[in-house]
Amino acid sequence: MVGFPTPEWLEEYVKKLNESKELEEAGKGWGVGWNGDFIFQIDDLPVEKIESLPEGDLKKHMKELLEKYAVGKTVYTYIGLKDGKCTGARIVKDPNEVQAGFKLIGSYDSWKKLAKGEADATKLVLTGKMKLQGDMSKIMRYIKATQLMGKIASQVPTEFLDEMV
Repeated sequence: MVGFPTPEWLEEYVKKLNESKELEEAGKGWGVGWNGDFIFQIDDLPVEKIESLPEGDLKKHMKELLEKYAVGKTVYTYIGLKDGKCTGARIVKDPNEVQAGFKLIGSYDSWKKLAKGEADATKLVLTGKMKLQGDMSKIMRYIKATQLMGKIASQVPTEFLDEMV
C-alpha cells in the first residue's frame, strides 16, 4: 500500500500505466506532434489528519512530503504521456515549472473517488466535480485512453491520508 498522493504512489501508477497494453493501443498517437502531458491538481488535501497519525515514520514522512510539495492544501503532479506510454511522473511545487498541454483540477475527495474506481474522470468533469483545461477535441478523440488512466489508477494499492488514522 502506498499513500496518495506521494512520489511512491506516482511511481506505482507509472508502472501500471506502462504495463497496460490496452492503454498503449488506445493512446497510440497521443502527444505525437503536440503536448499531451498533464498536470493533476489535487485541492483540499486533508492536511489536518496528519496531526492525528500515531507518532512514527509515517507521520514524519507525510509531514516532510507536505512541507516539500504542498502549496497550502494543494499538490500538483506532472504526468508525461506520449504515444500510449507514460514518460514519467513527479510532484511539482509550481505547475509552471513544467510544460503540460492539459490540466485536470479537482478536490482530494474527487481524486480519491477516481483512484478508488468509484467514478471516472469524464463523469467528474461533466458533473462539475473536476475541471479540465486543454484541447477538448484531443481529449474526445482519445476518450478511451483517458478513461483507462482513471481505471488504472484504481489498480494501485492505495492508502488515503484521511483513512490512515
